[in-house]
Amino acid sequence: MPPRIIILFTALLVAWTLSAPFAGPIPVTLQEKDRGKNITLQVGQKLLLYLRNPASGGYNTDPPIFNTAILELAGQKKVSPDPQKPRPGDFGQLYFEWEARKKGETEIIINIHRPWEKKAPEEYWRVKVKVE
Repeated sequence: MPPRIIILFTALLVAWTLSAPFAGPIPVTLQEKDRGKNITLQVGQKLLLYLRNPASGGYNTDPPIFNTAILELAGQKKVSPDPQKPRPGDFGQLYFEWEARKKGETEIIINIHRPWEKKAPEEYWRVKVKVE
């Protein structure tokens, strides 16, 4: 192979490698059934959480409780139910995304409450997270 072709091929390979997005560690995805688990993350790894929206019982979701020095809440949103498959009482899902920022341990606690009730919020979901 002529040296020019080898140089051109090498340059293209390097450019492609540098332009490829850095994916990092694979995100950990949790659901309602994972309540109470112990999770281990690496610094920089993402934790994705999908929960059923408890609004059908008149509940509001409080902001998640966690150590912000260890985890960063990178995003959250309410996902509407599928309009193609309507189900009574389906208010969609809650989506949360955290990124592990620093080594340490924390819990993630999500509480719910009914605005008209005077009692303390109820625990809806909790996990223990260790960041290594």
